[in-house]
Amino acid sequence: MTTTLYQSHSPHQEIFVGERKGVRFMRFGNQRAGWQGACVVNQPERLYFPYQQAFSLHVAFRPLVKTFLAVGVGSGTAVSHVHRRHPNAQIMAIELDREVLNVARRFFSVPADHRVYYVEADARSYVPRIHSHFDLIFIDAFYKEQTPKTFLSPVFLRAAAERMLPGGVFCMNVIMPTSGEHSEPFVQFCRALKTTIGPTYMLPIGFSGHTPRNVLLFAQRSPVVIDTMAQIRKRAQAEIASHREAYARYAPVLPWLLRRV
Repeated sequence: MTTTLYQSHSPHQEIFVGERKGVRFMRFGNQRAGWQGACVVNQPERLYFPYQQAFSLHVAFRPLVKTFLAVGVGSGTAVSHVHRRHPNAQIMAIELDREVLNVARRFFSVPADHRVYYVEADARSYVPRIHSHFDLIFIDAFYKEQTPKTFLSPVFLRAAAERMLPGGVFCMNVIMPTSGEHSEPFVQFCRALKTTIGPTYMLPIGFSGHTPRNVLLFAQRSPVVIDTMAQIRKRAQAEIASHREAYARYAPVLPWLLRRV
C-alpha cells in the first residue's frame, strides 16, 4: 500500500512522492514510470538503489573529494551521500526543475548548509559557463527515462573534462544496451569518454546486456598512475566493509562487476 505524500505538475513533468513500507520515493510521470529516487526513512544513510551504491564506489578512484558537481538532483541521494561521506566537500548541484528542488528539500532532507550551492538551470548550457573545477562530477539526468543526447555528445564531455581536476572522476548513470546489435551508442559513448576524459570503467547493474540496462560509467581525468583492477576493487571492497550502514547485503558483489572498458 502506497501513501501519497505529494503530487503536482511542474512546467516540465508530473512529480509524485509516495511512501511504501518505510521507503519514500519520487517518481516523474504516471504510475508506470520508474522511481527517480528513494530513501529509507529511518535509515537516511542507506543507499536504496543499486546504482546509488555503485556511484558511492567513486572512492575507489578518488578517495578524497573536495569539490563535487551533481547534474540532476532528483531526491538528492548523491548530494546527501557526498555531503555525509566527504565532510569537507564543496558541492554544486544543478537541477532543471525548480519544483524538484522544492520537493527534495521538503521530503528528502537534502543538505542546505554553506557547503551546498543549488542551481536551477539547464546543465547542458550551464556547465560550459562554470569557472570552478571538480574532483567528482556525476551526471544523473533523465527525461522520459532516457539520458538527453546532449549529455552523451563529445561537446558536452569536453566541457565537463575542462572542469575536472587531474585525477578527478566523471561518473554517469545511463540506461543502454551494452552488447548485441543495439549496443553501438554505448560503444561510441565509451570511446568518447576514453578519448575526452581518460581511462573508463563500467559497473553494470541490470540484467542482460542485449536489452537496456542500468550502467554506471566512471572515467578518470589524466591520472598520474593507472591502477590495476585489483587495486581498484580492493578500495571498493574496503569502502563497503567500512560503511556497512549504507549498503545492501548484495553490495560486496559490486566491485567484482566493475571492469575497464
